[in-house]
Amino acid sequence: MKKCFLYLLMVGGLGACIQSEPLNAEADITACKILNAKGSPETNIKGNIIINNAQVLAQANPSIDLTKLALEVTLTEGANISPDPARVMDYSHPQKFTVTSEDGNWHKEYSVIIDTFDLPLRYDFEHYELNETGKYQVFFEETQGTALFKQYIWASGNSGFALTGVGRNPQEYPTVSIENGIDGSRAIKLETKSTGQFGETVKMPIAAGNLFLGSFDVNNAVQKPLKATRFGLPFGKKPLQLKGYYKYTPGTQPFKAKDKNGNTVTIPGQEDEGDIYAVLYEAAELDGKALDGNNVLTSEYIVALARVEVEKKDEFTAFHVDFHYRSRIPIDWPKFIQDQRDPSDDGTGEYWPFKEEKMKNYEYNLAVVFTSSKYGAYFAGSVGSTLCIDKVEIVCEK
Repeated sequence: MKKCFLYLLMVGGLGACIQSEPLNAEADITACKILNAKGSPETNIKGNIIINNAQVLAQANPSIDLTKLALEVTLTEGANISPDPARVMDYSHPQKFTVTSEDGNWHKEYSVIIDTFDLPLRYDFEHYELNETGKYQVFFEETQGTALFKQYIWASGNSGFALTGVGRNPQEYPTVSIENGIDGSRAIKLETKSTGQFGETVKMPIAAGNLFLGSFDVNNAVQKPLKATRFGLPFGKKPLQLKGYYKYTPGTQPFKAKDKNGNTVTIPGQEDEGDIYAVLYEAAELDGKALDGNNVLTSEYIVALARVEVEKKDEFTAFHVDFHYRSRIPIDWPKFIQDQRDPSDDGTGEYWPFKEEKMKNYEYNLAVVFTSSKYGAYFAGSVGSTLCIDKVEIVCEK
């Protein structure tokens, strides 16, 4: 009897020590495939499907039958979705789905938009809204397809900056909308910010203001920050020139960078620089992957590159640069960046040849990138560096 009693005590004590893991509180769609009515992958989808700010966005060829499509989605662990995305539905207008977290406490509504639009060629940066938590701004274009809807083609590192706890309101984030752009319109301000105690702890002392065509994976923001930026969206034209307006002021704070051991150091005499560029690259060859912070300027899959030499300008100044095809533009990395880069993805010869057939099949992606600190992806720059942009245009071959 004593042995039985002791056994029960041991089991009870052990049970008290073993705590069941809390249920997952995340409610996200992490991946999505478009299927036809027969359940096979829809071949008329152009390029990668973008998941941004509670929207799933897919571009399609005009021959697609939008009225009979289904989805195959991947959710965060334990989450569920309603209605059933596997059911064939009419996507000639946006369809809404609600994802509920495993613990049942969190819900997120997604709009799935499948349309035959192309990327806009002009960007006035007039449209923004707060993210679902109200902490920071997200930016979109208004597009007329089968309906007028918000096209969340722009991404920034604002969601990563939110992890620092430094931004007390949306205007204190690195990427914000401002007044007094060209002709009295709105513009975008990108400012390099300190990441505070959080940044010092994880050895990421600064956060550059940035804005780019593509998506930002906040789940990689700390562990694999260069992989967090997924540059580019499907593009079906041949770009010839990148043009627009900018003004730039380098920060007056000491220029910080990381040494080869990952420690934060100050680079004496180094002045910060802004950066503006556009990259056309072979998306089909990357098998669904996108160029990222490590290889967007150097990848072997680049087809063309246009890059602006950003100078200090107190007033909005026009810029226009040509896309360079075939002849590779050399990228001179400073020593404090060379110690951190992985050159394994770098191309060494000419850019890939441009092929009209690939363009028509949307096998190319276009990335347009703006940042207040040229080496901000490697957490190098000066706090206070500010780049403002407005009225950007991609001039294409007719």
